[in-house]
Amino acid sequence: MSYITPKTTRGVQEQDVWAAADAVLAQGQRPTIERVRQQLGRGSPNTVGPMLESWFAHLGERLTQEKQAEQRTAGLPAAVLDAMRTLWQTAQQQAQDAAEAALAEAHAQLGAARAALEQEQAQLQRQAEALTQQKAAMEEAWRLAQAQQADLMQRLEGLEQQLQQRDATIAQLHADADAVQAQREAERQEHNVQLQAAAQERQRLVEQFSGNEKRWLTELDRSRQELEKARKQQQDALASAQQRYEALQARMAEQEAEWLQERQTHLQTVQALAAAQERAQALKEQLLRQQRAGEVVSGGRSGTSLQRRALSQRSQRLGRR
Repeated sequence: MSYITPKTTRGVQEQDVWAAADAVLAQGQRPTIERVRQQLGRGSPNTVGPMLESWFAHLGERLTQEKQAEQRTAGLPAAVLDAMRTLWQTAQQQAQDAAEAALAEAHAQLGAARAALEQEQAQLQRQAEALTQQKAAMEEAWRLAQAQQADLMQRLEGLEQQLQQRDATIAQLHADADAVQAQREAERQEHNVQLQAAAQERQRLVEQFSGNEKRWLTELDRSRQELEKARKQQQDALASAQQRYEALQARMAEQEAEWLQERQTHLQTVQALAAAQERAQALKEQLLRQQRAGEVVSGGRSGTSLQRRALSQRSQRLGRR
């Protein structure tokens, strides 16, 4: 009775394992996995092991069958028995020859595999040497990179110090600029206050002069012709002061940097206004004196003529100033 299973994924059949185990046993050795694998020339322990256990499990049954076969052949003629033995020995020899051929083929494959392995080992050795050289080159490059990194870090620290110094300088410049701006703003506000004061003073003088003019027209109707020239001069002076004041405002709005010159112009305007005020005050005093003189000599035309001539001369002198 034979036990044959399909081929395994590794190409070893159970009948091959059994035949190899029989050959090992015929050599007077106990079949083991390694001896069977050596007899076969192939197969892994995981594949041969279960098949060898199956061989041991069926060994007793096979021996019993062979014993029974011997008992059945006990009554056969000697020639038949010799023929059967010869046939069995021939079969065994053929099986052994096949096994030896397979073993030789396995040895040849093993030699080829060994040569390929040696080539792979040589290639691996060359690769290892190349990797060693690459490692040395990488270590050299790493040392160079570290040196470059140290140099870059040093440069970076220097740049950071320069940036800090620049930031400090910029902050100081901003602070100085803010201080200058604050000072200029304060001066501009002071200048505006002075301009407003001058404008208020001018307005007050204009209002005062307007009131005086009305009073003069009422009181000195007869002297209106003589005072017309003086009043025109006064108006011209006020117009000139107004023009200078407007020019001062325009220049201040356009060029703040020239505020010192504008301030001087403003002072000149204030002086002109003061001079106009003095002239107005002088005219007022003159008119009062003329009024008092007119009360003393109010009856004569000669007195009126003298007053007119004196007032005209005074107005001309004030105009020339």
